[in-house]
Amino acid sequence: MKNQTMLRRRGALQLAAGFAAFAATGGTAFADAISSAKIVGSPEMAKAVNKPGKLRIGFSNGFSGNTWRTECLTSMLNEAKLNADRYELIVVDGQGDISKQVNDIDDLIVQNVDALLCIPNSGTAVVPAFRKAMRAGISVIPFNLPVEGEHWTAFVGTDPKLKGATTGKALDTMLGGKGKIVALGGLPGNSYTAECWAGAQSQFSPGIQVLAFKDASWQEDRAKVVMADLLAAYPEIDGIWCDGGQDAAGALKAMMAANRPLVAATGDDYNGLLKLYDAQKAANPKFKIACVSEPSWEGVLALRTTVKLFSGVDMPKRQIIHPLLIDSSNYQTFMKPNLPDGVFVDTLLTDAQLKKLFG
Repeated sequence: MKNQTMLRRRGALQLAAGFAAFAATGGTAFADAISSAKIVGSPEMAKAVNKPGKLRIGFSNGFSGNTWRTECLTSMLNEAKLNADRYELIVVDGQGDISKQVNDIDDLIVQNVDALLCIPNSGTAVVPAFRKAMRAGISVIPFNLPVEGEHWTAFVGTDPKLKGATTGKALDTMLGGKGKIVALGGLPGNSYTAECWAGAQSQFSPGIQVLAFKDASWQEDRAKVVMADLLAAYPEIDGIWCDGGQDAAGALKAMMAANRPLVAATGDDYNGLLKLYDAQKAANPKFKIACVSEPSWEGVLALRTTVKLFSGVDMPKRQIIHPLLIDSSNYQTFMKPNLPDGVFVDTLLTDAQLKKLFG
């Protein structure tokens, strides 16, 4: 077991090792993504509950406004269907509203669920609700987005500061340590973007000038509008930092609409960004990408963690996933040219399932 300090120290090397492990399988399918992924548990353990009988598991999804959430929820529902004899999965949608999500969690507490899974809209606003759930004897397993404090049972996800540092360093390298950049984040006030951005900024050379940071809600259309305004305000933009591939794709398409040459950009495993790079790299010599995936199977890992806890197995309090590193040198290994832009490629879903899901 290694602690999170060790995780941050090894940073890009561990991400590269994660890619190498994937590439060794041929990179053709993610059906066994969880068992083959690098997942590091903390020394601190969450105590088992050991409850017999069928469980009732609530899932508070902060919002469902992009295709990553669609893949995540679909994977969870598939997992729940396979384990219908073991638990019932109750899903509520916060619709991007912090207050609604807190009310949703309160409703799940009233319903007396055994466990509460959650992707929080705000890592601070849910803390009182988590505390209330734990006092009611409910196991709380947040995943994907970080939560403040310790009022939860176990956490599953990537390390956003490490991911931000990796993409920040990559952007700095692509620009040779000098240039004017803009940054686009996710939902306003979300803790994931905040930690990613902090990690990225820690890696910028003095020659990197940040012109602006804007929220784009991890939505391509929204990012196009935001970037159009930035292009009008700043005649020179050399790079784009994003924690989400949808934001990067939208921003780059805004540059194309404005007849501006494409520049270095960061993101995640959004198929639309990989396809855009493939189509436009030849005509835009300064266009490069550096992406770190956000596995859409995190919810499945959270469900499996919950089942193990209730089966009498102690689990690490934190399980940190080391995701895939995708850049200009290896993107073709991951890109799915025959699938829609909205697909996130680090997934448990097959190509056939993804095609059915997104048309």
